[in-house]
Amino acid sequence: MKKLNLILLALVFVFGSLISCDDRLDINTDPLAATTADPNAVLPFIFVQYSSRKVTELGTRIPDVSQYVSNIFNSPKNGNTSIFLTGNTWGMMYNQILGNLVLIRQDATEAGPTSNNVNAIATIMSAHIFYELTSIWEDVPFTEALNGAEFPAPNFDDQQTVLNGVVDLLDEGIRLIDTRETNGEFQISANSDQYYGGNMDSWRIFANSLKLRTLMMLRNGGANVDAQINETLSQPLMTSNDQAAVLEYSGQPGAQNAHLTIVTAFFGPDNESQNIWGPGPPLDELLRGSGDPRYDLWIARNDLPAPELAFFPDPETSVFSNNLIRFTLPDMVMIPAEIDLYKAQLALEGVAAAGSADENYRNGVENALRWWGQDIPGLPNPITDGEINAYVSSLAAPTLEDVYNQQFLAAFLQPVMAWNHVRRNRVPELDTPPASTISTILKRFNYPPDEVTSNPNTPTNLPTDTPMWFENL
Repeated sequence: MKKLNLILLALVFVFGSLISCDDRLDINTDPLAATTADPNAVLPFIFVQYSSRKVTELGTRIPDVSQYVSNIFNSPKNGNTSIFLTGNTWGMMYNQILGNLVLIRQDATEAGPTSNNVNAIATIMSAHIFYELTSIWEDVPFTEALNGAEFPAPNFDDQQTVLNGVVDLLDEGIRLIDTRETNGEFQISANSDQYYGGNMDSWRIFANSLKLRTLMMLRNGGANVDAQINETLSQPLMTSNDQAAVLEYSGQPGAQNAHLTIVTAFFGPDNESQNIWGPGPPLDELLRGSGDPRYDLWIARNDLPAPELAFFPDPETSVFSNNLIRFTLPDMVMIPAEIDLYKAQLALEGVAAAGSADENYRNGVENALRWWGQDIPGLPNPITDGEINAYVSSLAAPTLEDVYNQQFLAAFLQPVMAWNHVRRNRVPELDTPPASTISTILKRFNYPPDEVTSNPNTPTNLPTDTPMWFENL
């Protein structure tokens, strides 16, 4: 894990000359002005831009969709997805991130095996972005994306095709790592790779773990992927928190987590005093009285009731702790508890290669507690080993519902993943928000109007409570 110490404004000007992503946020003409890209110049921009925009656009706008937060400003939870939220997220992922990654991949492919390390990072990151795109919109351009010269109006691929393509990209990234030429290998600078500092063993573990995440979604949709899951379970996967994929924020100006930045910019000094971010009822119901040490770590004034759904906290309710809403809270892409809990689920569903359901379940809970209470960077008030061990020891043998609840908790403050888990598992059971225009929780975003206008192949927007393909089971 690498610490982001600065976000230099100069990057904006550097990359203004590298890509000419126009302000319409379409992907129907070639957004790339340059023909080459120095990885040590472009990679920092990719990591920083993805994280900062994800935390601000998604991290502060959709956490109440999965209801781990009680209420959010300008949220689409009632069924209306803002053109700004959809357009900004779409443009960030396609133009700013994938547009630059394709440059890196092209150059690294031409350079050959001595640049396989660079190519692998770009390929694995591309897979992750496509996974998030289909999680948000379902059908998205994939097979014809990012090739404006040949496909000025790319067709949209169905979700199963995109997810299978993500698996293929991850396999390609792993193959590139396994066929590296280390003699004369391109040197990725320590600050360019914000997740792993150029450590390709860590990237291989990350790629395998992302592959299991993707296969679990395919399996949920009814695809026959158990053989692929069994093969993936035999590969190195995340097991300890030092393998987490996160971008750290130093807390210095320009490198601060947006949750607290919003509080200090518009309200006051901290979240506990200003009552901006509070726990949603499902989160409170899972933690209150459970003995889970995360309750005291995450939630202040928790002797008071939680805010009701669609309400902000006030002095008579609980509120998220300043332990949580802080400038140094990292942006989490994946933590090992997610993998442990997939294994527990698979074991309970009869997949022998997953091992013991009980052991994996306890490992997942322990890894989650140690992440949030000890290993997460910048934590001011750690949880003790005694508290963690006592809680894990108190757990009964898990049911599937137990595992699903822990998957929800482990994805806390990972907005897309928490949303995926509640749509995938239907656990916790979520109420329709008050005054909603739809009959369930939000299930999808609408396509950005500029994409609809510029690409005649954009599908007709479905009602935003229409389940996605992966919600089949």
